[in-house]
Amino acid sequence: MATLEPEDALCLSEAKLLCDTISILAESPVWDERRQVLFWCDILGNAVRSASIGSGISRHWQLPDTVSSLGLCENGDLVVACGMDIIILNPEDGSTHQLHSIPKPDNVPYRLNDGRVGPDGAFWVGTMHHVPLPEMQPIGELWRVTARSAERVQTGLTCPNGLAFSQDGSVMWQSDSVQKWIRRRNFDKTTGTFDDGVLVAHMQEETGRPDGGCIDTSGRYWSAGVSAGVLNIFAEDGSGQIATVKMPVPRPTMPCFGGPDFCSLLVTSHRHNMSEDQLSRAPLSGGVWLIPSSAEGFPAPRFDSNA
Repeated sequence: MATLEPEDALCLSEAKLLCDTISILAESPVWDERRQVLFWCDILGNAVRSASIGSGISRHWQLPDTVSSLGLCENGDLVVACGMDIIILNPEDGSTHQLHSIPKPDNVPYRLNDGRVGPDGAFWVGTMHHVPLPEMQPIGELWRVTARSAERVQTGLTCPNGLAFSQDGSVMWQSDSVQKWIRRRNFDKTTGTFDDGVLVAHMQEETGRPDGGCIDTSGRYWSAGVSAGVLNIFAEDGSGQIATVKMPVPRPTMPCFGGPDFCSLLVTSHRHNMSEDQLSRAPLSGGVWLIPSSAEGFPAPRFDSNA
């Protein structure tokens, strides 16, 4: 495996916080090229947040439950995973309405987790056992959500994560943060179906438990190694890991490309369950990092909340 030097992938010497907002558990960054802002979630702060590059001005929308992931809608709204509900949030006036409620096992703490709008226009979102990581059971699922329906498409997951789709919509990457695998699957954007794909990697705590991920225009998959403070980069064809890049924060949760030319990497992070000593050494944990990149991203697909 090649280890990229910072100048080959990211200009880490110019890494800085997007804004001064610090979240408990920041996740699911999505760049809105129309507004030129980044939206992201503070899962345990029950909030959707946003900020633009350069201004340092941030906003937030408080919601009634955990806010685990989000996506952009065609009409400018956001589709948001809140608790076990899929809601539509209008960021202009803060109004919300429920689209679907995802069923959960009886008497089990449970919540939605990682989610992303796919090239088929649906919101793909996972569910998970909402207990400490070592206690989680493989009762998680993957759901495909449209404005009209919510369909269970996969079971047997523990902590579904890392969803990302290629620019042409033909490939879906996926991970499980507890089972620690990363898979590359062929995706049919016409039918919204995927195959078994290939197992690309089985990670360890030391190499980076896989959290959120994104894909660049070359098809490479960037996975947040949340336990090791790194981004792990995998070849477009799923042949293996090609690089690892150390992050300026010990708990990176998910990367995405953004900025006017999609040549900035924006990386969320968390401070949940970090000790006082750990926080004293990394006080900016929970922030969103902005890092100039030699790789490029592309606009995220959008959800049609009226379809």
